[in-house]
Amino acid sequence: MENLNVNTQQNAAILSALQIPRMLPLKQVIYYTGLSSTTIYDMLDKKSNRYDPTFPIQVKLSKGRVAWVESEVAEWIENKIAARVH
Repeated sequence: MENLNVNTQQNAAILSALQIPRMLPLKQVIYYTGLSSTTIYDMLDKKSNRYDPTFPIQVKLSKGRVAWVESEVAEWIENKIAARVH
């Protein structure tokens, strides 16, 4: 029984070390940021007036499918909150 407990603890340690990044589809990025899809893509377009180099870049998952790394979106939102003028 003690051996089983050690294996369980080791597995838990391995899983916590191997945190898989969570990916957000566009709909969730829209929801969390309050931005429209047009604004999001404008913020990613270097030719746009709304270009924001701090906005997270999407990851191409497959042909026609992109997503954003949840932690990067969260960090961008936190930075916007921290930068606001009181």
